[in-house]
Amino acid sequence: MSKQTKIQELLIKHLMEKGHIELVLPDGFTLEVGIVQEGKNGALVKTDDYCWVVASQEDRTIAMDSYNLGLRFADENDNIIFEDSTVDHDGQPVRILNVA
Repeated sequence: MSKQTKIQELLIKHLMEKGHIELVLPDGFTLEVGIVQEGKNGALVKTDDYCWVVASQEDRTIAMDSYNLGLRFADENDNIIFEDSTVDHDGQPVRILNVA
């Protein structure tokens, strides 16, 4: 069994037990991964078919779950927001959004 497979198994085991994990990475980055979602009565419920990921650094955040993709950044006058479209390596059209 490879080291990568062992780490992945430990991560999945932790997610199944605790519902989420937060990793503090170099350069002020934080990566959060979870499999919990809010149930009908507001309680957090672990599910096998739902996942979310949040990556953040200072005042910038990218959030993605099974339903949405979100981008949050400081509202500064010198921000440049660039939207483009291209074709990926499989020939599928994709849209790109960059904030600089």
